[in-house]
Amino acid sequence: MKTLPDLGTKGPTRGFRLRTLVILGIIILTSVRTLLITIYVQFQIDSSTPPENTKNEHRTSHDTTKSSSSPLALEAVLGPAISLLDPNTKYLSYLPFAGISNQFIALEAALFAAVQLNRTIIIPPIISNTHDHDNTHQRWSQFLDLPRFTEITGIPVLEWDTVRPLNYLQLQVGKDQALLGHARGKGAETDEWRSVAENVTCQIILGYGDPVRGINVSAKNFARHFLFRVTFVPPPPRKAEIPVYGRTKVALDKVHEDDLVIMDDLVARYQNYDDEAVGHGQGPDGKLNVLFLSHTFGIKDPGHGDRSWREIGRNLYFVPQLMEYATMRVKEELMGDKAFEDQNQEDEEVVDITNIKVPMNRIPYIAVHLRRGDIGHKCQEKDMATCVISFERYAQAVDRARVIVANTGVTSRVPVIVTTDSKSEDDFRQIRELGWHRLDHEKYKTNETWGAFAPAMVDAVILAQADVLIGSGKSTMTWIAAARQRTWYQHETLYPAEKDHMSRRGAERRIYERFERVEKDVRFS
Repeated sequence: MKTLPDLGTKGPTRGFRLRTLVILGIIILTSVRTLLITIYVQFQIDSSTPPENTKNEHRTSHDTTKSSSSPLALEAVLGPAISLLDPNTKYLSYLPFAGISNQFIALEAALFAAVQLNRTIIIPPIISNTHDHDNTHQRWSQFLDLPRFTEITGIPVLEWDTVRPLNYLQLQVGKDQALLGHARGKGAETDEWRSVAENVTCQIILGYGDPVRGINVSAKNFARHFLFRVTFVPPPPRKAEIPVYGRTKVALDKVHEDDLVIMDDLVARYQNYDDEAVGHGQGPDGKLNVLFLSHTFGIKDPGHGDRSWREIGRNLYFVPQLMEYATMRVKEELMGDKAFEDQNQEDEEVVDITNIKVPMNRIPYIAVHLRRGDIGHKCQEKDMATCVISFERYAQAVDRARVIVANTGVTSRVPVIVTTDSKSEDDFRQIRELGWHRLDHEKYKTNETWGAFAPAMVDAVILAQADVLIGSGKSTMTWIAAARQRTWYQHETLYPAEKDHMSRRGAERRIYERFERVEKDVRFS
């Protein structure tokens, strides 16, 4: 094991100075931007000032605005966010949680809850978190075929970008506030942000939103970007007829034993919830009927298997353009691979999608999800064998996968595509030595074409469409890909491990075993 060099006493000082410079830089940039907007505000006011022969009352009105304080002047140009919601419709929304895979799971659970509560859902976008530093967001509809989902399920889906359209200045104010929040921790509200932010009441779920747990970076970024000033309140009392589950079993901790953690409990508490009694935001009637939840990723559903996946997740398909883009990139990456050439002797059908030539004939391949990144920091010592897997174990899994593919009638040697969050040149070298192919999104400029979250979504397509998926047992991205493999293509996933060489459906089995333990602990009050 390599040891870090002794930095002495200079390391922390240097780090402190660097952080200080970053914070000062952000503050300076924000101040300059505020000055420019203020100048713009003044220009708008001056350009609209009536001539001298205009009636006095008009001139007085403009003079009042001109001499108003900075937040009011800013508000005159920035304006409050426009709401396109129907005041007679009851909605449900939630705060996003953690990385993109967890945000997908949160979306799935929230959609299920919205159906049970007969509410129209408004979904947050995919938003920046601790894994990236783009301070941006993208709509799920850029990657998931939401109209098809609604057609299949009958469930309407709205997105905050469309029902709360923000102009350019409002978006910039929100992003500046989020950036300042990263630099200063909690982040004080700027005058700009305060002048246009809207109060929203949010229900404390799983403890998120209370003084102990607060909310994570993704939730904070969402609130800041969309100009929501969130106030957290406890959920309604538990219904007497609903089972009580031991929190140490379902939430795996001992904090807040009476917190809302079960889907059936959530539905029962909010079945007849009076939104107007709480007072969310401003609508034509002074109320905005949005039931906001602080958390949906961790909501457990014991006794029902994977019903949220069966009814919701399996119907969230990728948009066709994303699937075609992923197919094209796989083919480009495999050019020159003998296994690829053996399978593609005939001319390929090509279609033109937004000026991109997309080969439509998919070829067989094995996908390896090499989860590295911060996964090692999230695992306890006893779980390390299932967190960071050696290349030797992955290579053994590939050999087994090739046998599986051969049994389907494919006689040639099937190529291997690796999707990974690793930044290690040593990992890249080992991938090349094994004759595998790594999809390099920097080389293909995927994020420049599709946006910041596209590399992860393209990887998700590649994993889902593989003839055999070799996953990482501790990765939520693998879990979702494995569910798609099983549901869409009737394929099982291989999970290499250092101790137990190979297990089928390992991640899913662990989840189901947890549900079984929960059911044994159920009791009625």
